[in-house]
Amino acid sequence: MRLVWVMLGVSVLATASAGAGGWVWTPSADQVTPDSGRRNHVFMVGDKVTFRLNKPAARYEVRSYYGDVVERGAAAPSLSLKVRQPGWYKLYLYGAERKAAPWGDTVGSTTFVIFRQRPGFPAMPPPGTAMGSLNDEVARGVTGMGPQRHSVGDASKPEEALKSLAPEIELDRRYYLPFDPLRQRVLMVAFPNGTKDLEGVRAVVRGLKDSVRYWEPRNEPNYGSSGADFALREMRPFYEAVKSVDPSLRVLGPGTVSIGPNDHGLKWIEGFLKAGGARYIDAFSFHAYNTVNGDLWLARKGLDTLEALLAKYGAGKLEKWQTEQGAFAAVYGSYQPRLQGRWTMLQMMVYEQHGIPKEHNHLWYDKSHGFWDFPTWWENDDGGLNPAAALMRVWSEELYGTRFARAYDLGPVGNKLYVGSLFAGPGKRVAAFQSAGSTDGTVELRVQGGRRLHTFSAFGVESDLPVLGGKAVLTVPELPVYVELAKGQQLEVARQDFGPNLALAPGVTVATSGTGQHPVDKSINNDSAKLHNGVLENWYWSQQKDDQPWMDDTKSFPAWVELRLPRSTTLSRVMVYAAPPWQWQGTLLGYELQVYQSGKWVTLEHVKEPPRTFRVFSPATRTTVDSFFSDRWVFQHHFKPVKTQRLRLLVHNTTYGGGATAEVVEAGGQTGPHQVMLREIEVYGR
Repeated sequence: MRLVWVMLGVSVLATASAGAGGWVWTPSADQVTPDSGRRNHVFMVGDKVTFRLNKPAARYEVRSYYGDVVERGAAAPSLSLKVRQPGWYKLYLYGAERKAAPWGDTVGSTTFVIFRQRPGFPAMPPPGTAMGSLNDEVARGVTGMGPQRHSVGDASKPEEALKSLAPEIELDRRYYLPFDPLRQRVLMVAFPNGTKDLEGVRAVVRGLKDSVRYWEPRNEPNYGSSGADFALREMRPFYEAVKSVDPSLRVLGPGTVSIGPNDHGLKWIEGFLKAGGARYIDAFSFHAYNTVNGDLWLARKGLDTLEALLAKYGAGKLEKWQTEQGAFAAVYGSYQPRLQGRWTMLQMMVYEQHGIPKEHNHLWYDKSHGFWDFPTWWENDDGGLNPAAALMRVWSEELYGTRFARAYDLGPVGNKLYVGSLFAGPGKRVAAFQSAGSTDGTVELRVQGGRRLHTFSAFGVESDLPVLGGKAVLTVPELPVYVELAKGQQLEVARQDFGPNLALAPGVTVATSGTGQHPVDKSINNDSAKLHNGVLENWYWSQQKDDQPWMDDTKSFPAWVELRLPRSTTLSRVMVYAAPPWQWQGTLLGYELQVYQSGKWVTLEHVKEPPRTFRVFSPATRTTVDSFFSDRWVFQHHFKPVKTQRLRLLVHNTTYGGGATAEVVEAGGQTGPHQVMLREIEVYGR
């Protein structure tokens, strides 16, 4: 696990772009600790939301997941908050005087959640109940998010391993296994440090066989052996050892670090399969590093390519498991909760469509103070939950009692912009939709039966959507939105097909305000033709430098990018794809979409995406900046038809790569150049 960040080559980007900040380990002397009296600060709808403060504070604020201030006021030793709507929130506490520190008068903070009361989910026990050092089986069970990857530290000491695992397995029996029988919940155990002591392996398997059905060998074997060697020298003996205890037990493998097209991913996997490795596994497992990253294209590309490779070797019908991967909320000094939320839920949406339900998808890891080099935890060291846990609770509630039924076909353009699925079970059907990276996306639904659709936000806030003439327009943001279908109600999606992409026509050219050279590395192929070649370039797939998206080197704003058509053409739609903000990759904060008419540029739309970023010290995450930036990187424009030969983006501001503002750079977040980066511009006539 600790090798991943360094050995995938990501650290080269991270180190080069990180600011001078980072984690703040020493809290201030006047730090205030809010205590809700609730485990993980979990409240249920209808509960009074209260916190006691161990020291005085002058005032408080409560912000929602989107960064909106939903409540503020004077602080008191016992705070009784008015917020009642289900969701994820952050409580901020401030002192009476502004301090010299750059984050001002912050004296404390924490996160809290409000869950719905839904059947099929255990109640959260009181504080102090079964808080492990790194794992939290109770919170996993209460959210229903998915399996733990239980680990055997030393196979040569089976008695110690069994003693260590027993409490966690018992918590799973109580809080995870008994619920939602339709979406089968099972337990897994891995031997991350190796399986050379096969007698020890058998002893552990014997001790847990009545509870644990799935078993995985050592962690990321692509480091230290070839695929063929691992298949024959480790996977086969491990498989035989597990099956010797009980042939009905299931063996997972090989648990590679990635499914990208590189030596540690698909090339290694092909060597494993070519040597017959599929004969020694009942389910194929992998880790999803650099195979989602908030990018719908990347997530689909990885799984499509993996499935083709498995089918090539007759292993296409194997179960698939993702056994180690998570998304950042605390990013090396910058707190970016919406990044974790969007990345996590996009993965869940896509993976369900590819036969990897949440019950086979391990979110790593549970708690802070584990591996600070890769801080993807969903629970902070004060017990407060990050957005992944709250979002997974609602995901689990909505999918409860259903299985994936089918993916919606949203059309040639819509399938790039959205992902949509139908889940069905006895007496229940739920449709879920999420955008690739638009905050303001919409899809048209064709509805049979009823005058309204009952919808829920990603945090469980309900509303009704009117159905007029058998149609409804559903707003689809960057998080899932759920439609709970009434009995007899049928739902289809209008396909989004806007005709040919005129930017792909012969004779189209691009002009830019910059020189055309890449601003960071002049050896990178930075041909502006990348902007209209029909390809969404992404370095994280191939990890080859020429697959970096196009980046402008204009030294100051405004900068501009112009698409020139071979002849005057009627236009009515434009799609702009920047890049999911992370490390070098950045997106747009402000620009004008313009057309050239009658000798001048005419602005059709002016986009301003608020960065929602400010300095604040958060003791539980050791961060000094909060960034509630939306991560928006897909921009859709629909306007009255205009006739023009030239289209321009006049860019006034961009992110600093993965950081919304310079404050994120200074805090030590994963950031990049303050330059225009674009993957594609599409133009349509209807």
